[in-house]
Amino acid sequence: MKFKIITNNKKVFHFYKETDDVIYLKEANLTKVLAEVYKYVLKGHKLLSDPIIYNIANIENPFKSILISKDLDISGINSLNMIKGALKISEKLPQPDLEKHSKDRLEEYRYVDLNLLINSIKEVKIKCD
Repeated sequence: MKFKIITNNKKVFHFYKETDDVIYLKEANLTKVLAEVYKYVLKGHKLLSDPIIYNIANIENPFKSILISKDLDISGINSLNMIKGALKISEKLPQPDLEKHSKDRLEEYRYVDLNLLINSIKEVKIKCD
């Protein structure tokens, strides 16, 4: 299945920009990334990766990358419900402050997000094979 990546992570953007369709939201927080995904889901794109925070240990990670289908899928009611729920959750969470983290820590967060995305892409490819 072909996919788009919506991200606020410049590491993900630079890693995938030559080979895949990447929408880079520079300086966007989690809620803004989810709102952008919501717009695409409303158009008929399907969520291919989990838009919710991965786990409590990762809650301070300011970077989020989400896979959506490149093609429209009219059976996207589950995707719509999931992204609505994710938006509600994100609005209640404290937004990570980029300024309180060192450059090294931010780079670690970018790397974690990239690895989670790579794993999501592998899962999508396995499901489609």
